[in-house]
Amino acid sequence: MEKREILHPLVVRVCHWVHAACIVLLILTGFQMRFTEALRMFSFTSSVKVHNFCGFLVLFTFLILWGYYVLSGKFLKVYVPRSEDFKKVPIYANYYFIRYFFGEPHPFTPKPDDKFNSLQKITYFMLMFLLLPLQILTGLFLWDPLAFKEVITFFGGIKVIAAVHLLLAYTFFAFVLAHIYLATLGHTFFSHFKAMILGYED
Repeated sequence: MEKREILHPLVVRVCHWVHAACIVLLILTGFQMRFTEALRMFSFTSSVKVHNFCGFLVLFTFLILWGYYVLSGKFLKVYVPRSEDFKKVPIYANYYFIRYFFGEPHPFTPKPDDKFNSLQKITYFMLMFLLLPLQILTGLFLWDPLAFKEVITFFGGIKVIAAVHLLLAYTFFAFVLAHIYLATLGHTFFSHFKAMILGYED
């Protein structure tokens, strides 16, 4: 029996799906809190509780994920883009938006220690290690404004923090839509989904 190569280890898959569920709930509850009369899925109080719980769960699983990649020595290989990655961005952008629709094969084959093409690597690095930490920090500031009063004042006040948090939320919402679309572009419609559930692609 042929041994399948695990592309996504169990810890990565679990954190991924926890993040996926939490981000959907964070978007819904955040929308509910900001536009209280629009969605009506939860009460305002329930929205705050669910939002805070999901926020801390994302923080916890993010630290687990970050720790796994650092301790396994895969962080630099998997996530940190190199100079040549920036030069290859047009190749992959051209594939996703043009060449894919003409049936051309993907120009990149993922491996356990090299899972992302150049466009993915740059995008995920910015999201996971720049924008997500900033979103978590602004979320913490909004969670307890009194405890972080001096920091909030230093950065321009609670309205500035709330605006940054909201803009980042819109960014993550756009990313989720793009991520779902790109996940369907494997050699079959569900191959990337299968890889993130079972750990491997056929």
